[in-house]
Amino acid sequence: MNVNSKIEALAQKTFAHLANQADLGGAYQKTRSWIKNDKRRLHIVQRYDAKDREPVILKQVFRPEDPTEFHGILDAHHLAARALKNCADEHAPEILVEDRTSMSCLMQFQPGETLRDLCETREDHSALLIGSGRWLAAYHRGTFEQARNFQPKFMARHMLHLADQMQKGERRIKGQKSFIALAQQSQELVAEYKGRPSKISAKHGDFNSHNILIDGSRTAAFDFLPVSHAPVGYDIARILLSYALTTADLARIPKGHVLPPDALEAFFAGYDFVPADDPSVGFLLRIQILSDWNRMSDKKGVQNLINFERLRVIARRAFA
Repeated sequence: MNVNSKIEALAQKTFAHLANQADLGGAYQKTRSWIKNDKRRLHIVQRYDAKDREPVILKQVFRPEDPTEFHGILDAHHLAARALKNCADEHAPEILVEDRTSMSCLMQFQPGETLRDLCETREDHSALLIGSGRWLAAYHRGTFEQARNFQPKFMARHMLHLADQMQKGERRIKGQKSFIALAQQSQELVAEYKGRPSKISAKHGDFNSHNILIDGSRTAAFDFLPVSHAPVGYDIARILLSYALTTADLARIPKGHVLPPDALEAFFAGYDFVPADDPSVGFLLRIQILSDWNRMSDKKGVQNLINFERLRVIARRAFA
């Protein structure tokens, strides 16, 4: 039996256990299954259906083996559910039952399609970006911690540290000569953005176009990272660069921008917690380019190569 087959069998046993705890009833059958297996992560997501009952989703994590991260993910999901409980159209799928020992949970099925998939089938993305912006604004508003003057120096120093590692031969990435030049150029942005007021809220942590489900006017997000608080620009930069990488028409990105202006305008028509000129947005959009550049070097495959080439085009526009 190969690894995937073993994981499938273990997950189905876990489902039986959790379904009993949740008192689901009904003859549920597995209808879909997804496995992620890379150096850092091994987890499975399965959909189960039963006649005259709502579908449910099982998630079980096998790697990393330390349960601390999984506990943090569950805590973050519960935080989001509380933050969005009074929203009509923005929510996180309900966790029906969880087992922190086996690092598993059973969630309510969320209908809809991902932002990524919808963008690939529609010419006009405005409504999709507005809905995604509304979800993130509601989440940040519901987890707001404090207003604070933005301090970009810490992320700027981190980029310099990565560049220094590359110059010393301690780390190698694709296109590192260009990366080093842009990391050094990013230091010039610090004076422009430091000390300006911004806001601190909980981070989703991985708010990308794969982790947003849209069903008409209703929007849900999932796959949170453990709870941490940071300038709201972190999540905004993550989703906007994710959109640019996967969907945006790169030829329509002007010099000095990360994505087409109408896409930015549509997102901020929905995101109303801070304006588009918030310092954390302007600075972290460019830092996110470098962060993704550094991270992509550990990945292989045709799609990653395509994304990397698109990222280099975006970088040339953004830092022009």
